[in-house]
Amino acid sequence: MSWLSVPKLIVLGLGVTAVLKLSVGLVPMAATAETPSGNAPLSVEIAPTLPAETYDATAPGSSGMCEPSHVIAEAIAEERALLNDQRQTVADREARLALAQESLKAEQVRLAKVRDEIGAQLQFIEDSNAKDMTKLVELYRNMKPQVAAGIMDEIDIETAVEVIGAMPERDAAQIMGAFSLVRARLITKIILERSKLPADRNLEGLRLR
Repeated sequence: MSWLSVPKLIVLGLGVTAVLKLSVGLVPMAATAETPSGNAPLSVEIAPTLPAETYDATAPGSSGMCEPSHVIAEAIAEERALLNDQRQTVADREARLALAQESLKAEQVRLAKVRDEIGAQLQFIEDSNAKDMTKLVELYRNMKPQVAAGIMDEIDIETAVEVIGAMPERDAAQIMGAFSLVRARLITKIILERSKLPADRNLEGLRLR
């Protein structure tokens, strides 16, 4: 075997080694591909898919976002009770307001009646005073000027001014001429000032006598 040199032996050894490695790798693959009977195809079993876990919102003690149904029902009941209380409160306030309005209307009617009565009484008093003043003026006009002046010189200044002011100018002039100088000056000043506004009147320094 002189034809087998050392290099050839090395190459031959490497080839045998490679074939052995290849055969060792193919044997397990062939074993797994064959069935126990040797001819039936390989069946691969797939594990059944487990159903996804579901969340029960009504389960007590649940910590999810949704509240249990009984909690929601209680919240709705509380909300309705609160709304009913608010409606009752509003109704009570409206009833009290209506009662107050009725009382106010009745009071307005009563005050209007009192106002009319007072107005009628004032009108009666004014009419009576006007009639009395007319009688008083006629009474002094029928007197002699000296007698009328003597009487009016002793009465209060307000009454004297009212009587002189209600008389016709001719009769008033005759009585004023019979007055004392102080009385005539005083009545003249008062008659002039009473036609002015209260803030503009000047009755200071007037003497009754």
